[in-house]
Amino acid sequence: MNDTKKLSEINAEKTHDTQRLDAPAQTATKAPDAPKIVAAKAAPAQKAPQKAVPVKTESKRSVWPRVFAWSAGVAGVLLLSGLAGGYVTYDRWQKSEVIAPNIFIHGEPVGGLTHAQATQNLQKRFGRLFVSIKTPKRPYRLALRQLGGEPQIKKVVDEAYSYGRSGALPANLQQLAHAQKNEERLSLPMRWDKAQLKKTMWTVAGNYHQSAHNARLEVGERGVKVIAHREGRNLNVGETLQTLQKKYYVGIGKIDSTTRAVMPRITSASLVGRDVLLGKYKTYFDSDVWGRTRNIRVAASEIDGKVLMPGEKFSFNEITGERTYKKGYRMAHIFQRQPGEAKSQVVDGLAGGVCQVSSTLFNAVRRTNRKTDARLRILERNYHSLPVTYVPAGLDATVAWPDRDFKFRNNFVHPIYIRAKIDGSHLVIGIWGRVPTNVGAVTVADVTAANTSTVANAPSAETGAAPESARAS
Repeated sequence: MNDTKKLSEINAEKTHDTQRLDAPAQTATKAPDAPKIVAAKAAPAQKAPQKAVPVKTESKRSVWPRVFAWSAGVAGVLLLSGLAGGYVTYDRWQKSEVIAPNIFIHGEPVGGLTHAQATQNLQKRFGRLFVSIKTPKRPYRLALRQLGGEPQIKKVVDEAYSYGRSGALPANLQQLAHAQKNEERLSLPMRWDKAQLKKTMWTVAGNYHQSAHNARLEVGERGVKVIAHREGRNLNVGETLQTLQKKYYVGIGKIDSTTRAVMPRITSASLVGRDVLLGKYKTYFDSDVWGRTRNIRVAASEIDGKVLMPGEKFSFNEITGERTYKKGYRMAHIFQRQPGEAKSQVVDGLAGGVCQVSSTLFNAVRRTNRKTDARLRILERNYHSLPVTYVPAGLDATVAWPDRDFKFRNNFVHPIYIRAKIDGSHLVIGIWGRVPTNVGAVTVADVTAANTSTVANAPSAETGAAPESARAS
């Protein structure tokens, strides 16, 4: 029973507390109602309808400006804090004196390195470069420095180091921020010493060069054979220099050169044909006269097998050269006229008898011209001061080193060659022609010059007679 009484007292206290706490709320609720009760009582007295009082509420349009202002304020605060943080980062990086991050020079990472470190790394990788100049013959591998080429390492490292440092502060901050998230790749430019480049390339061109060689006939004891032609080749220095400077970049290993093949004037195919005897002449000599016979044999062997290509000139003195004892010539009778004397005298001299070889050849040429409309143009021919016994009068051709010569030019469209042999006591010289299967393939040199060449007092193409020699065999 006592418990029941205590429980009732506790509930009473809670009720009292609740009423005490609710009292202000009730007072607040009732306060606004007083006017509404007065208005309701006054309405019947006025006997007129009461207009509704509009309740003011905030629209969405009036809210957004405040939202925007709040957002702008927040953004401004964030921006200022971001700029402050970015400046701190930028200032710390700038004082470190390293290149901005994610910078690459020709594939080599240099970000985060000092200027000296980046230069050292690039020198180690690109300081000794080689390049091959390709030719059809072979590649010419050369150091880049030999060609006058040098990578501009310092220049590009300066450019990398200035990234984020060379502009105004906002631009520098922007570049650094960009570099932290993106790669920046720089190429490695080249500088050329043109004088050194040209000098080295001419050396390469000289090594590559090969002269073109005509095909030729070789006459020997076993007959006549064709010696194959050889193509020539040249390297165009100017175009190769331009290609190198335009297309070379650091790291490329090969550059194509500009070359040209040079074909010879006479190819092997143009000399394939048949051999035709064009003219022959034979003279007699006394084989018992040893010195003179020996000289005839030596001189005949010098001209035997001599081939003249179309347009080529024959010179007896050029082929035999100076007649010396070392070459095998010996003493024999010669014609010699002393200064002030009207007539020559027969005396012993070195290489006596050689004029019989030149005279026999002259007559072989004459006979060839009779059959071929003078296709062997006589350029120089001299006669003796005294009669000779081995050819008819007026049909001799004396020679004396170095001022008296026997010369003629081959105006055929095909090669000719000389065969000279000793047959007992006879010297036989023949003029042969190699007539190609395709005659048109043989190019004839300009023969106009031959027709206008200076021939000393030559009365005709057949005889070519000129004043007597002062010293002849």
